[in-house]
Amino acid sequence: MNGTIIDSETKDPIEFVNIGILNKNMGTISNLKGKFDLSVSKKFSNDSLTISHVSYYTLKIPIKGFKNQMIRLEPKTNELSEVIVSNKKIKNKKIGVKSYSRFLSMRVVSKDNDIVEVAQRINIANKEIKVKAVNFAIRKWSKIDGVKIRINFYENRDNAPQTKIVLKNIVAELPTQEDSDWIRIDLNDKDIYISQDFFIGIEFIPNFENPTIVDLGGILTKGKGYYRENSLGNWSKLNGGASINVEIEY
Repeated sequence: MNGTIIDSETKDPIEFVNIGILNKNMGTISNLKGKFDLSVSKKFSNDSLTISHVSYYTLKIPIKGFKNQMIRLEPKTNELSEVIVSNKKIKNKKIGVKSYSRFLSMRVVSKDNDIVEVAQRINIANKEIKVKAVNFAIRKWSKIDGVKIRINFYENRDNAPQTKIVLKNIVAELPTQEDSDWIRIDLNDKDIYISQDFFIGIEFIPNFENPTIVDLGGILTKGKGYYRENSLGNWSKLNGGASINVEIEY
């Protein structure tokens, strides 16, 4: 199956759309021109293809009879959050996994031009916080040239990532890694406010030429980590935690 995904209003192609069979670990992602190509086994012929992007309404198309086609997604209407002005003293804090083991890394490899994603649970007190930045550690032997990442925020339900709770398409390009180091993605101007425990996800978008090999830092003593290797696929629990943390203001 192949096709092109465009904005229903502007007719512009939409890049990095997640395309797959929900929870079946089979999917792909659209390229910079909105195009995708996906081979699906006949055993999934009675399923539907889910087309998902955080800025657009999700679309489901029956696989049976699917042909090369133009797929139009309807953009979501942005709703502004309530802003409360206060004169209290602002505090800053870093929450999550702030270190990694020298002897441990978690390898994830992209397949068939699909994403790989790692998520870490973030516990916050019973108050609203602003997310100012996200930090994650990538080891020096990773192969991430030309790779972009998308930052996702998920509802914590039964100690696992579920529905996205921040409807913003936050994409950044990774620098070429020379050494093991922490990468910081500044989110201060994104105005992200959250008032519940959540999972922060780092979605690695392939460069569509070579497989992406990411060795993310990790630590066994911190649990609550998850990963998946397919768009819209199942989450699998890690045997520890991924080296991901957030800088918050409250």
